[in-house]
Amino acid sequence: MKKSLLILSYLIFNLSFAKANEIRFEADTILILKDANVIDVSKGRIQRGKSIIIKNGNIFKIGCIPKKMKNAKILDLNGQFIIPGLIDTHIHVTSPHKNSIEKTFDHLEYYLKHGITSARDAGGDGSALLQAQTQIRKGNRIGTDVFFSSFMAGDWYYNRGQNIRTDPYSPWEQRLVPGDDLDKAMSEAKACGATGVKLYHSFDKDFLADVIAAAKKHHLKVWGHTMLYPAKPIEVVKAGMEVLSHVSMLETMRTDSLFYRRSTPMSYKDSVIAGIDIIPFCDAMKKHHAILDATLCVSEAKDPWVFTLLRRVHEQGVKISTGTDQIVDLNSAYPRLIDELDYFVKKCGFTSAEALYSATQISAEVIGQEKNRGSIEVGKRADLLILLENPLIDITSLKNVNMVIQRGKLIDK
Repeated sequence: MKKSLLILSYLIFNLSFAKANEIRFEADTILILKDANVIDVSKGRIQRGKSIIIKNGNIFKIGCIPKKMKNAKILDLNGQFIIPGLIDTHIHVTSPHKNSIEKTFDHLEYYLKHGITSARDAGGDGSALLQAQTQIRKGNRIGTDVFFSSFMAGDWYYNRGQNIRTDPYSPWEQRLVPGDDLDKAMSEAKACGATGVKLYHSFDKDFLADVIAAAKKHHLKVWGHTMLYPAKPIEVVKAGMEVLSHVSMLETMRTDSLFYRRSTPMSYKDSVIAGIDIIPFCDAMKKHHAILDATLCVSEAKDPWVFTLLRRVHEQGVKISTGTDQIVDLNSAYPRLIDELDYFVKKCGFTSAEALYSATQISAEVIGQEKNRGSIEVGKRADLLILLENPLIDITSLKNVNMVIQRGKLIDK
């Protein structure tokens, strides 16, 4: 990002232990976060009493403060905790058509002020998302840094064999069938600003492999559903899908007509889920370095068995990211991502450290940003959260973010 984008405005922030402070940032300002407990998300450990030096929006140094640093602004944290910014890997801030850009900005601002510094939008209006992404990265608007997809599905999904679709397709919402010019489709997706493609429905395993190969040829991330009707979960993994959404779709690995009836007792459904052999799926996920985007929040009421299923997948060592797949409630005291993490810990066998790792470093990998975000390391973006309490002890302490820093900029809450 150009240096001019890092010129920061006056911001007023409050600390629990001090009066409000006003800090002016110039282009070459250095921000020093003094005396912090820095959490290493990869190891689940705390580096106590460290200082983080931020320069040009990136982490310049971790350790002691040099005796002489020009234009340095020092913020004494008195032992507060610092973690990387959170990443929600499955949000929807726009519908596919006719969006209010101001509503989009409202949602992205809400996410940012609650500690979600980056997010993946898994299918929406690419025009609105590109506008929001551009304005946020230029520093003209405040909001989470959004990475978005070009939504792609087969003909049956759109038309059910009845030629239902009358409105035109767009670069961010495409119909693909065998014989299509896949290079053209991927070029259009790339040109509209998409980071990746989201493959949703109506792909068989052979055509799916062709689509994935075309996407990777054009350096697009490949995201999609765990079940692609007819392509099954293991077939989806073997075709090269990088991120698979919805642990609930693993239910398709066992056929049982009673399972889908509303009147079927939950105890019976639990027994069906318990009988699914997930080992081949998990082995394939690990072999192909794929990530499961669990999205527990959209299943917890209707399909509570997802918790047991995710616990089993986690025990096999599969990488799992944190996505919610829900439209934000601007009146909520905190985003659903905190609930997702709480489910990970309380119902799915994760430690708080593992859940935090999923919401940062693994989720950064989902959006192709693992070298730039997701952990507190020299050279990475200064997307940071400052907390009064230790999230390694209680993951729900993330509900109370004391301060948000995005690209070295203190965000006024």
